[in-house]
Amino acid sequence: MKNLVRAGALVLVLVLVLATPAATSPGSPAPGQRIAEAPSPRRVVVLSVPGLTWKDLESPDLPVLNAVLNDSAIANLVTKVTHVLTEPGDAYATMGSGSRAVAPPEVAGQFFDVDAPYETGTAGEAYVRQQGADATPQAQLVALGWTLIQEANEQAEFGGTVGALGELLATAPVGSGVVANAYGSEPYLLAPSNHAEAALTLADTSGALPCGRVNARLLKTDAKAPWGVRLDQAAVLAAVTECSTPSSVVLVEASDLRRALSFRARATPEQAQTAWVAALRATDALIAGLLQQLDPERDALMVVAPFTQPEPGLGVFGIRAREFPPGFLTSGSTRRAGYVLLADVAPTLAALAGVPMTEAGIEGRAMQARPSSLSGPDRRAELVRGEAAALFRDEMLASATLALVIAVSVLALAAAGAWVRRWPQWNPWLARVALALLAFPSLTYLAALIPFYNWGAAAYWLFLIAGSLTLAAVGYALSCRWLDPLALGYGLVAALVIVSVVVLGSRLQFASVFGDSPIVGGRFSGINNVTFAFFFVAGVMLACIAIDRWPGARGRRAMLLILGVVLLVDVAPLWGADVGGALAGIPGLALVATGLGQWKLRWRSVALVALTTLVIIGLLAWFDLQRPSANRSHLGRLFERIGEDGLDGFTTVAERKMDANLRSLGTSLWRFIVGPVAIAAALVVWGARDRVRAVFLAFPALRRAVPGLVTLAVLGYAANDSGIAVPAAMLAIAVPGLIYLGARVEIEEVAP
Repeated sequence: MKNLVRAGALVLVLVLVLATPAATSPGSPAPGQRIAEAPSPRRVVVLSVPGLTWKDLESPDLPVLNAVLNDSAIANLVTKVTHVLTEPGDAYATMGSGSRAVAPPEVAGQFFDVDAPYETGTAGEAYVRQQGADATPQAQLVALGWTLIQEANEQAEFGGTVGALGELLATAPVGSGVVANAYGSEPYLLAPSNHAEAALTLADTSGALPCGRVNARLLKTDAKAPWGVRLDQAAVLAAVTECSTPSSVVLVEASDLRRALSFRARATPEQAQTAWVAALRATDALIAGLLQQLDPERDALMVVAPFTQPEPGLGVFGIRAREFPPGFLTSGSTRRAGYVLLADVAPTLAALAGVPMTEAGIEGRAMQARPSSLSGPDRRAELVRGEAAALFRDEMLASATLALVIAVSVLALAAAGAWVRRWPQWNPWLARVALALLAFPSLTYLAALIPFYNWGAAAYWLFLIAGSLTLAAVGYALSCRWLDPLALGYGLVAALVIVSVVVLGSRLQFASVFGDSPIVGGRFSGINNVTFAFFFVAGVMLACIAIDRWPGARGRRAMLLILGVVLLVDVAPLWGADVGGALAGIPGLALVATGLGQWKLRWRSVALVALTTLVIIGLLAWFDLQRPSANRSHLGRLFERIGEDGLDGFTTVAERKMDANLRSLGTSLWRFIVGPVAIAAALVVWGARDRVRAVFLAFPALRRAVPGLVTLAVLGYAANDSGIAVPAAMLAIAVPGLIYLGARVEIEEVAP
């Protein structure tokens, strides 16, 4: 047990070294790199370009937009709030709250001039009735239905405060305004309602805006335009001038793009494309007019595509400002150059305006620029490739998951049937298929290095299947001992995860089917939940093989080294940054080590492991909180919320994870593996128990590791919001190894 304590202390020291705030995160300026100061006061103009993609910018008909973005720091914008296809109201509410926020579609766009006719009087009077105010507010725009938007967010799981950015700017004080009118952007209503959702970005917490224009004076009739209207650019520019003060933030929506997007539902593909191209050209002319109002040495321009309807994807995002040199944008939310979140927009706008947004409840983080030597077109091409890889990954995810789930399930049932019926001739084939399935996850990670998004699904599946079969055949043929193929299979999984996280910045996980999706926007670096499952099972199996290969003290040292490296890579903030992995991995691996080391399990040992887990989590949180707010991980942000909201901050996150866990039982494709594997296990216990005994007799280390593996599965389910996917993924990689052992033990009953 002393060895276990020493190993734990060593891992703790290494984790703390790697957690020190002196380390530079991917989103931080490199040592010695100076970031220009933001001038104050300044004008900040936000141009919202709904649906714009980087591919659209390949058109030579958009010279102004291309020139601006070539001179900007740019990124793919992850637009997901509650669903991959984000509603306009949710997108703009999130941009204005700095956290995921929602806005019911029926009220999201209901912003009006205070003196606009409404009900029996004016919109201002209706606002007073709704809000219980004493007098008409000193504002130009008001939201009717604001209480419904607030109630929707109080009931949502994210806890976003709608209006947080607008309230901060009003308090600063920094002027703000919105110019938008997307009339006609809801094609399924015969009488389209008001569509000024863009005002949600800069409205204050009472739903009011000091300046703006969202009425029909922004429109002019055009028989060729979608829904017969288009923006009057002179009126738009005049409204922007009216709201612009020496210190101000003004959002302008290129609303013609929204009308062109909605027009696709009512027009032929040719007419829809014609309308889209016309809207893009009009937007290019609009930005030319906006640039004439800005001083490039002082003012800032942000270009943002806040949603991608009607197709999933990543939005265009760029900032042209003195302190943002041309390159790629990143943030503490993603810690990956070229990718930012909708929630990052609010703190970034606040920083551009000179009033940093530092509330603990804010999920987003202010963006930073990473200078690049690539030209503007090459940087855009890089983002196009990133989006293509992400879309291809999401397209392949369900089929790859189901393929592995079904293949492992069929193999488990086939093995159980063969062993119960005593068909030994099946064993060589069962062993080979098991090794192929063990190689399958590794091939999916390697596929992230190859541009299959250009080659198609057929090439992707050919690579996975042929590669898995080849690795299985090579491993089976070259093995000198019966455990060698398992060592190769699990060793490849562990090596790929370690190299990806420690050396390649999670490159093999990014946009791979069992890794992370930029479009879903869960993780952009570190180790995700499914990879955690694969990695820890691989580590435990390698530790078992080490104990079997080197009996005695040498084997125990090798076992502790393997488990320590797995834990260190998973939980270190600069590498895996996996909080759930720490909660599940420390107790689970401690139990594995106790069994493999044949140390006696005492209550004081259990208490020591529990205390060590809490101490490591606490110290990681403390060190994370010492880093700049923009660079903190999820753990640091959790403690931020606890410091701001008390116990409610913790319970909000805990309830969110619990809800996600429970939902996974009915939605995750991984759940389908549990039933067949359970049936196969029951059949083996009922009719082929002698084979189980033979495996444990030939490989006793495995039997001693089983309690730890079960603990990892249970705690992995509880500590991660992927829920059933964690234990199911552990089954997907553990079952092929067990079937290989069961098939080989009869051929070589007690291996040398």
